[in-house]
Amino acid sequence: MSRRIFGTAGIRALFGEIDARLSLVFGYSFSLLSKERFLSKMVNIGWDCRTTSKLLAYASMAGVMQGGLDVCSLGMVPYPVIAKACTAMKSPGIYITASHNPPEYNGIKGFRNNGMELLYDEQIALEQIMESVNIKGDEIGNIISPRYAKEDYILDIERDEKLNPAELKVAVDPANGTASYIGIKILNDFNINLISINSNVDGFFPGRRPEPTEENLENLSKVVRSENADLGIAWDGDADRIAVIDKNGKFVPQYVISCIIAMYLRAKKVITSVDMGNGLREAVERQGGEVIVWKLGDLHSKLLEVGADFVTEPWKIMDPKWGPFFDGIRAALLLLSAVNEWGSLSSLMAEIPVYHQKRLSLPLRKEKDYERIVRGIKEGLLGRIDLIDEMDGVKFISGSSWILIRRSGTEPKIRVYMESKDEEWIRKMVKIIEALA
Repeated sequence: MSRRIFGTAGIRALFGEIDARLSLVFGYSFSLLSKERFLSKMVNIGWDCRTTSKLLAYASMAGVMQGGLDVCSLGMVPYPVIAKACTAMKSPGIYITASHNPPEYNGIKGFRNNGMELLYDEQIALEQIMESVNIKGDEIGNIISPRYAKEDYILDIERDEKLNPAELKVAVDPANGTASYIGIKILNDFNINLISINSNVDGFFPGRRPEPTEENLENLSKVVRSENADLGIAWDGDADRIAVIDKNGKFVPQYVISCIIAMYLRAKKVITSVDMGNGLREAVERQGGEVIVWKLGDLHSKLLEVGADFVTEPWKIMDPKWGPFFDGIRAALLLLSAVNEWGSLSSLMAEIPVYHQKRLSLPLRKEKDYERIVRGIKEGLLGRIDLIDEMDGVKFISGSSWILIRRSGTEPKIRVYMESKDEEWIRKMVKIIEALA
C-alpha cells in the first residue's frame, strides 16, 4: 500500500492545504498510533520559526491531549533538538516544520520513540487512522514541562568526545531560522571566532531563502571573502541541513562535506541516498568501508534494517551513535573537528575525489511533465546508457557519469541531479534539460 498524505519528509504543503484542522487530526491520530506502537504516555512537540508553525503546533497539541496523552512542549527548537529529546526520553514526537521550503509552506513530521522519523509502514498506518478517525476524548492529557529541552541538547553536544573543533574564524548564516540562537551559542562555546549574518529569528526568512544552495549563499560568500574568514557555514530553516563555503568564497559541493565527515569518523559502513554520487563511495572504500545506496528521505528505514556507523544525504549528516537523525549543528562541529585534525579545509578537500555535479529544479504542473522530461533526457543521451536504475526516480548511468530524475517529495517540482568527471558532459546535459523545461 502506498502513502497518499506523506511525502519524502513527512506532510508538507502550502499553508492552507495544511491547516489547523489537519494538524488536530494528525495529533489525535498520532496519539492513537503512539499508544499502540510505542506504548507511550506522552508526546514531545516542537516547531520551527515559520509564522504559521505555532498555530499548527497548538492544534497538534490539542489533538494529542484529546487522544489521552500528555504533551511535552519544547517550543521553537531546531530539528535535532526534538529528535534528541525523543531519543533521550524514549518517547515519540511531532515537529512542525517545512525545513528548507519557502516561508509560505509548512509541514508536520512524526518521530518514533528512538528519535527516528516514522517508518514507511507507520506512516501508512497513521494515514489510515487519519482518514477514518472519529475524534473523541474519554481521557484527556495535559501539557507538562519539557523533560529534555534545548539546554540539555547544548550540554550533551558540548560533552561530546568526538568534537574537537579548530578555533577558526567562521562566518555563519542560519537563514533567520531556528539555529539563529542555539547554533551560534554552541559555536561560541567551542571558542569559534564567529561573524554572523541572518541570525535573528524571523519566520519570513528575510535574509535569504532557507534552502542553503550555492545561489542562496552569495552574501555568505561575500562575507567570507571580505572578512578573510577561514570558511562559512550555513543552515536551513530547521538546522537539519548544512552547507559550507571555503575561504575563497566558493561553495563546497555537498558530497565533499559528506566525504570529509565520513573520513573523520573513520566510517566503515555508510548508508547514503541515490543522489549522493560516486565520490563518497571512493572515499569510504579507500578507508576499507562499504556504501549502501537507498531511497532519498528513507535512509532511517535502511539504518534500522542493516545498521551503519554513518548515514548521509546531500546537505544532511547523521552519526547513529549520537542519534538516528540528521543534525546540521553537530555536522558543523564534526567538520571543524576534521579541519582541526587535517590542518585546513583545503587539506581535507585535496583528499576527496573530484566530481562535477549539478542540480536543477523544474516545475511539475502535471504528470506528463515528468514523463516528458524522462523521455527527453533518455533521447538526449543518444543510446549512451549502461544502466537504468529505478530504485528512486529514474537514474541513467553512462560510464562514470549519471543523471537522476525524480519527483520532489516536498514541492510540486521535478528534481534533476547529475554527476560526471567530465565538466563538458554536465554542460551538455544542462542544455538538454533547459530545452525541455
